[in-house]
Amino acid sequence: MPELPEVETLCRQLNAILPGEKVLAVEILDPRLGEGEGERLIGRKIAAVYRRGKSIRIEIGKRDRLSDMSPETDRGKVKKIRMDKGFTAELHLRMTGRLFWQTDATSLPPYTRLVMTFSAGKLLLIDPRRFATFHARSRGAALPPLANPLEGLPARRLGEIAGMRRLPVKHFLMDQRIVAGIGNIYACEILHHACVDPRRPSGSLAANEWRKVEKAAAVILPRAVACRGTTVSDWRDLFGISGENQKHLKVYLRDGETCRRCGGKIGYMKLSGRGTWFCPACQK
Repeated sequence: MPELPEVETLCRQLNAILPGEKVLAVEILDPRLGEGEGERLIGRKIAAVYRRGKSIRIEIGKRDRLSDMSPETDRGKVKKIRMDKGFTAELHLRMTGRLFWQTDATSLPPYTRLVMTFSAGKLLLIDPRRFATFHARSRGAALPPLANPLEGLPARRLGEIAGMRRLPVKHFLMDQRIVAGIGNIYACEILHHACVDPRRPSGSLAANEWRKVEKAAAVILPRAVACRGTTVSDWRDLFGISGENQKHLKVYLRDGETCRRCGGKIGYMKLSGRGTWFCPACQK
């Protein structure tokens, strides 16, 4: 599943292309995405693209609309121009979704579910397992802010939220209501970097241990974004290129191998149904 660094990579790449582009067409090729979701976006210009947790949000600008002239309108006067509030198109890639920017006239790749057409090219949503979602909503009130790990994990605040919770610290970090964007790969890597056992109750971490988690996230996440994400399966960036962060993984998918920090043996277990990699020797 694409996590924070992968989604952030897509948003940055899209922001280099889409702002100012007008939506020429939206084709929904899979009825699971919702018929008619994209029709209201046609003719509007993209304002910006940003990430909210693991979601990609495309802000689509307002449009002036001249109302039809009513029979009561005299001497050709036009009624007042009405302004709409614009729309937000939200994409969540879920398990196997990915975005691809197509600039040639070749046929669509297999499993293409959505096509947004612009003068500069086409934005495709490709998803073999059909879990990805797409919604276009009228822009309303601002959503409440989410903690953004790229801007730093506030150690003190995390400790306060954890309180006396028994939830394993790994799953505490993966709770999207608390820390938006961290998934399985980066939770494993952050806790290894911080020397914290992923099985420990989140409420058992001392203040200095939360500071280690904060510092670990400040290293792991920006580096993964700079590497355009982690490709261990089918992840590709907007242009179909694999990420490079897999070269920096210390524990994820390395069970049975030697820990590069202490020389111990990397272990593997299922924790709340999720594969978990860690070093029992140096993660306490």
